[in-house]
Amino acid sequence: MQILAIDPGRVKFGYAVLTADDRRVLCQGIAEVTGLVRVVQELVDRFQVTTVVIGDRTAGAEFATTLRAALEANHVSLVPVREDGSSREGRHRFLQANRRGWRRWVPLGLQSPWRPYDDYVAVVLGERYLDRQ
Repeated sequence: MQILAIDPGRVKFGYAVLTADDRRVLCQGIAEVTGLVRVVQELVDRFQVTTVVIGDRTAGAEFATTLRAALEANHVSLVPVREDGSSREGRHRFLQANRRGWRRWVPLGLQSPWRPYDDYVAVVLGERYLDRQ
């Protein structure tokens, strides 16, 4: 069983596909909101996703409304998950995962992400959902 976790935003969103049994990240990325339905349908079909998890904050309700009809046709459930502190945790994970070269010598607290890290936030949201199961 795979889940698709989404960190919603106004202009872009992060996504991550995780396995439910061992929490492996199969795919993660960032896409524009204008391609939301297309990207989600492609991921659901490609990875046989059974559940879509959406963060409950910025634009979460709008995302759920937009996706509900498309997901019901595929018998995929849509579940909100709390986003409290997920951006901070996603930022830390991004910096930790990309700690190469000179970045190894600079404390994480003094570094700034050089690209959006919404996909890492999506991983955090997916893991939170799996923790509740």
